[in-house]
Amino acid sequence: MRTTLLFFRWLTAFWLWLGLSGAATADIPPPHTNGPTVVQANLYLEDVNDIRLESGTFDVTAQLVLTWKDDRLAFSSAEGKARSWMGVRAERHLEKIWHPVLDISGEKGLSSTVIYSLTVQPDGTVTTRQKFTTRPRFTGELTWFPFGRLMLHLNISSMAVDARHLQFALGHLAPSDSMEQLDTVLHGNWQPVQMEWDVRDAGFPDAQGQAFSQISLQIEVVHDFIDGVHKVLLPLMVIALASWGLMWVNFTVQPAFSSPRIAGIITLILTTIALKFVLGRELPVVHYLTFSDVLFNTTIVMLSFGMLSSCVVATLFADFSVPRAQWLHRMLRSSYPLLFLVVLTGSCVVFLD
Repeated sequence: MRTTLLFFRWLTAFWLWLGLSGAATADIPPPHTNGPTVVQANLYLEDVNDIRLESGTFDVTAQLVLTWKDDRLAFSSAEGKARSWMGVRAERHLEKIWHPVLDISGEKGLSSTVIYSLTVQPDGTVTTRQKFTTRPRFTGELTWFPFGRLMLHLNISSMAVDARHLQFALGHLAPSDSMEQLDTVLHGNWQPVQMEWDVRDAGFPDAQGQAFSQISLQIEVVHDFIDGVHKVLLPLMVIALASWGLMWVNFTVQPAFSSPRIAGIITLILTTIALKFVLGRELPVVHYLTFSDVLFNTTIVMLSFGMLSSCVVATLFADFSVPRAQWLHRMLRSSYPLLFLVVLTGSCVVFLD
């Protein structure tokens, strides 16, 4: 019995040693041991959309073509034809050769990659074509939103080997000939201003002292002016003008007009609040006030002022002095638009400085 237990212990230890030793030698070394392997990257943007101001992310879909040379894969071919694998077969064959292991920046790991093809030329040149969809983050200053700029960032980094063994080289970036072409893949209420990419060394918290080659793409976009006018400025301007019009309803002449005036202003307050909720996805969620916040808050404050002042006029007319009520009514209807502009300008100076 004791001999049997010892036998099984030795057998288990042998299999563990065999598995660990196999795992230690399973990784395939880079093609060049005396320097970095140069991997040329060609990036073709297909779709950039859904810029979410509330979460600070956007969606991008692109094709990435990588090319490098591995002399160990060279073969003889009488006709000079390359060897190609497609789809799942390409993914399986990639497991047998060295290839760059990439990390494509994406919020909460929301990125997916599909290998389309793998091609090996007779001289050992390897080309992979893959398509990825990811959700990176953007940066920007949105103080004057709906007028503002954003910088969309997309980073493609080497993860398995550092810059001593792998260096990216920039190939072709498309569409990059003109901003009009880029605008065809950039969807939504943003317009491209410029696009550039470069190769830099990046570090990671768990790899102190190591630098990893990284492709960094930046797209600068501006918010569509017409869209900002249609969705924010024009509705709030109409609400402000409507509230000023209600201030001209003189219930000191006809007391029955007091109810429509006050009820109308209350309706405008609720409409403004509802508009802000409806435009929730269009408005940025940041730790500071934006121009759109000041517009909405000023409108709500002035509407509240109009409602309360109308109540004061009604109280004066009903319980105190009719001449005073008439004088206050004339003062309010004439000074209301000027007071609106003063409060708006003061709020911009105080909160957006």
